[in-house]
Order: sequence, then C-alpha cells, then structure tokens
Amino acid sequence: MTMDFATARQQFPAALNQTYLNVGSKSVLSNAAHAAAMESIGLTWMGTDDKSSDNEAFLQQVRGKFARLIGAAGANDIAFTKNVTEGLNAVASAMDFSAGDNVVLCAELEHPNNVYLWLALRAKGVELRLVPPRGDCINEEAFVAAIDRHTRIATVSSVTFTPGYRTRLQPIGQACRKVGALFLVDAVQSAGVLEVDVQRDCIDALATSTSKGLLGMFGLGFLYVSPAWAQRLTPAAIGRYSVVRGAGHQSELESFDYQLLPDARRFEAGNYNWPAIAAIEASLDSLLALGIARIDAHASGLAAELRDGLEAVGLPVCRAPRRELDSHLVTVGRMGEGDGYSSSDPVLNAFAARLREAHVKFNVRRGLLRFGFHCYSSADDVNVVLSALRA
Repeated sequence: MTMDFATARQQFPAALNQTYLNVGSKSVLSNAAHAAAMESIGLTWMGTDDKSSDNEAFLQQVRGKFARLIGAAGANDIAFTKNVTEGLNAVASAMDFSAGDNVVLCAELEHPNNVYLWLALRAKGVELRLVPPRGDCINEEAFVAAIDRHTRIATVSSVTFTPGYRTRLQPIGQACRKVGALFLVDAVQSAGVLEVDVQRDCIDALATSTSKGLLGMFGLGFLYVSPAWAQRLTPAAIGRYSVVRGAGHQSELESFDYQLLPDARRFEAGNYNWPAIAAIEASLDSLLALGIARIDAHASGLAAELRDGLEAVGLPVCRAPRRELDSHLVTVGRMGEGDGYSSSDPVLNAFAARLREAHVKFNVRRGLLRFGFHCYSSADDVNVVLSALRA
C-alpha cells in the first residue's frame, strides 16, 4: 500500500507543532511508532509473559524489512546493534589485523566515531591511509588510488557528517573487491531518507542507528554484513544469540564446541531493545509504503528549494561540486568557522537566533547551520525558514 507525503506528515506531531529540520541529529516518532513502543513497554509494565518463538519470528520480520530498504539479499544479513558506533566497532574488532595492513578513510569529513576506532589500530602497526578531501567532498579518485593489496578496510559515510554531501560509493566498493578489502559504510545520515543499495554499490558492511532517518529511537542500530564476509569475521563479543542453538532453552549452555551463526546474526551478543525494535518496525512499514526512491526525491527536492532561497539573498550556502551529490541536508556557512554551538559569522548567529524564535528545529555543526528534510517535511517548512531570514 502506497502513502502520500501529506498523509505521512499528519502522522508526526513534532512536524505539525513546529518546523522540524533536525533529522541530521535525531528523528521524531510517528504516532504508529510511538504506539508500538508504548505497547512494548506496557508488556513489561504489566509483567506479561512473552514467547521466545514469537520473539524470534518478530526479530526476523524486522531484519527482513530493513534488508529490503537497503537492497540486501535477506534478513539473515542484518544484525541488531545498539548504534552506528557499535556496528562500526563490531566490524573493526572482528578483523584480524597485522602490522603493515592499512585502513583507508577521509578523516576530515567523518564523524569522530568513525575515526577513533581506526586511530586505536596504530598500536598494532596498522597504517591509517588518510585521503584528503577535494574541497568539502570525498575525493573518490584519490580514495580509490589509496586502496592496495595491503588494505584491509576502506570506510566512508554515504552522506558526510559535514557538510552533508553524498558519496559515490560504487567506485570505492569496486576497488575494494579487486584487492579483497572490506568496504564499510557509515549510513547513519542516509538510511531511511536516501537510496542506498548494498549490492549495487559493492558494500560489504553497513552500520547505522535508528535514531535519525530511520525515524526510530536511540539505543538501537542495524549492521549489514554481506554473506561473502560474515563467516570471515570473528566477533569480539559473543553471547547466546551469536551461536547456533539446539532445541533447548536459550538460557542453557548446550556445548563447549559451539559454532557461530554463519551470517550477520553472529554479531548479536546480548538481549534486545524491544521497545525500540517495536518502534522501528512501525517506521519501516511507513518508509517502505512511501518508497525510499520517492522519499529521496521529496526530501532532496525540498532541500534544493531551501538552498536556492538562502543563496538568493547572499548567504554562504554549501554547494556540492555536482548536483547529484547534494542530499536532504542543507548547510550554511564555512566549515570550521565555528563549532557545534555557533558560527564565527555574526550574521549567521543572528539568523540562528531568529530561527529559534520562529520554533525552527535545526542544529550547528563545525560552524555550519544544518537543516534536514524527510518524508514529513513540506514546502511550508522551507517558507518558514525563508520568512525568518527576511524578517
């Protein structure tokens, strides 16, 4: 069943009582997601017994829906995590690194949580091959050139932390395939809003949180690991849900000769965040009903309107060198001229103050004012921002 965007907007109270353009930092819940989470909490509140077999089927159903969203082959290619950072670390710690190996990344455009874990590998003699950006974009040609037979992992964000441009993933993924390196993607700024296809783009592992574009809650994430890589990685954290279990109760130790599950589920060590999983199932249903390609066009189209309107009055709008690299995120200012609280530009700070007075939710990152659009956004949101600027 398809859904239109006007109907979708009515399902998000936070989008109706303010101008919500802060999806780059955190999502808002739909009525359906909120109800599902509260129902799950209610089961604990009332001490209701659950049935493990029902839970297993429910988990598999949610894994399958996220797999559909990112073009994965099946539900078993998906693991539940706590957040994107845990997913990235799960892959990094499962790789058997040796001195002389290298990891390729562009640190300037990554969130710190996709940098710290790689810095830690220097103690093992692993080289960090840092690819400088081209302007404010991933330099794909230089990135590909940095990948060689000693590369174990190459990692990028599908949409950069700042200024929020898309990365052309397929050339990097293909380069990794040629040398047997693992291509790891941080999809936290794209999953649920923009099209990502793990098979088309040769992505071997993808990590995200549900608390942004997936319109879920904090404390939950997804990790995709391709079938070709899952059995080659040994998780650092292992628990009852990581291993093949027999017919006995899950609380029993069945054998010392355990076997890890043969797929991404081997990365699930402990129990699950049931309210967050209930919420994300409702959100995934809505995202799939709308269609990720339609959401991408809708959110990116509104972002383009705002970009043009802000630039028309002379604000320093960040523009990708190629239009197809623009995303649902709009950033204004000059990167690095400020911090996570304010810009060094007094005009932008005055604009930010007026936006807050107008009940516009946005954020500041590296001195840039950042606005983000999603399925619940409308042209009214663009008009509110431009009206605040004119005022």
